[in-house]
Amino acid sequence: MTAQPREDVAAMLRAGATYRAIREQLGVSHGVIRKTRIVYEIPTPRRSSPQGAELRAATERRYPKVAEMLRAGATHRQITAATGASAPTLVRVRRILGVPVPPRNMRSTRTIAEGLALYTEPYGDGHARWTGPYAGCKPHLAAGGRRYSARREAFRAHHGRPPAGTVRASCEEAGCIAGAHLTDQTIRDEAHLDALYQDIFGDTP
Repeated sequence: MTAQPREDVAAMLRAGATYRAIREQLGVSHGVIRKTRIVYEIPTPRRSSPQGAELRAATERRYPKVAEMLRAGATHRQITAATGASAPTLVRVRRILGVPVPPRNMRSTRTIAEGLALYTEPYGDGHARWTGPYAGCKPHLAAGGRRYSARREAFRAHHGRPPAGTVRASCEEAGCIAGAHLTDQTIRDEAHLDALYQDIFGDTP
């Protein structure tokens, strides 16, 4: 059901009550409070006020990844792809947290290492998932005005050399991008030779 504005909520907002205090006292949802503020044209508390500080803290708790990516200069498209947050939500979070809109050329000045750090999310037993943009079904990142394969750059960053041939994950986690779990043709060939040697000679030194 669509949230409806309420006079008692408006009265508490005008008195400077926080969203938490209104929810606890009146038992209403965040949507009702927000709708009331819009309909009754009650301004959002200034960021320097106690109410503004609580609103910032609540926003940080509710949208931690969005806040992190906004501050890192990610685009709205990239943040939506990684978090599922809508464009209006991103605009609201940016306004509440006071995050300035980055200059248009910021993405071109980001390094590959910064892009990997921004979008690589470790999890589980040494695995990592890509939370950044994709080109089709392949993760990619923009740096220095160019686009790169995120998987190949993650391999390069971990192994200290460019990959030979196709980069694949050696683990069973689909889409894992952890450098230690990525192999190229050279690594796979070496593993194949080791397996043949083991089959022929066993554990003989």
